[in-house]
Formats: sequence, C-alpha cells, structure tokens
Amino acid sequence: MPNLSAKSEPLGGGKWWERPAIKENLQLTDQQKETINRIWTEYRKRIIDTRADIEKTYLDLENLMGKPAVDKQEAYQLAERLAQLHRQQAEQRIKMTIDIRQELSAEQFEKLKGMRAAWTKTLGEKRSKDPRRRKPTPE
Repeated sequence: MPNLSAKSEPLGGGKWWERPAIKENLQLTDQQKETINRIWTEYRKRIIDTRADIEKTYLDLENLMGKPAVDKQEAYQLAERLAQLHRQQAEQRIKMTIDIRQELSAEQFEKLKGMRAAWTKTLGEKRSKDPRRRKPTPE
C-alpha cells in the first residue's frame, strides 16, 4: 500500500487526484484528471464566494450585537441568512463530490474508498498514540 500520509490530508481537501500514490493506484486517465480538475475549480470558486458571504454576514451580526440596543428582527434575518449560506456551502461540497464521483469508474471509486478507510485508520492510530490527546488517568 502506498504511503498516503505524504501530505497532511491525502483524500480530503485539495487536489487528491494529483497525488502520485493516488494517481498510480486509481490509474486515472489524463481526461479524468482534467475533468475532475475543472469540476473542482468551478465548485471551489463558488465555495470561496459563499465562505466570503458567510464571513461578511458574521461581521454584520457582530456589529449589530455590539450595539447598545439590538434590533431583534434584523438579528433574526442575519441568523437566517447564515443558516442559508451554511446550507448552500454544504450543498456545493456535496454536489462537487457527486460530480467528481461520476468521473470515476466503479472500480476506481471502490479503490478510493479503500484508500480513504486505510488513511482514516492510520490517522486514528496516530492520534491515539499522541500523548497530548490522552486523557489523564484518575488518581
């Protein structure tokens, strides 16, 4: 099994399909890589825009809450806007995953799931051995 932990998050964010171990294991074609990259880029732009809208809305809410008297209706509207933006961001990420999944064969997808499971297991083992994460034993 190739070393998947060569980068911090091999199967998570970023261009996992460009990582040598994954490209080799999945045997991605140039066309697949190009299409996945195009899909990823289009969705990332949308996600970045949505993230900026979330930050601006939080700033508006922070400013509103810092006033001596808070307009409850305006605060509720901002809360609803934040909920909508978070939902939108989650939906964009899910749709991106679906669209990228459509570019993989069933065999490639199964290999990818296996690689992700192996990486998650390795990460969990590393975390459990980290002394900073251990719970102190009661005396």
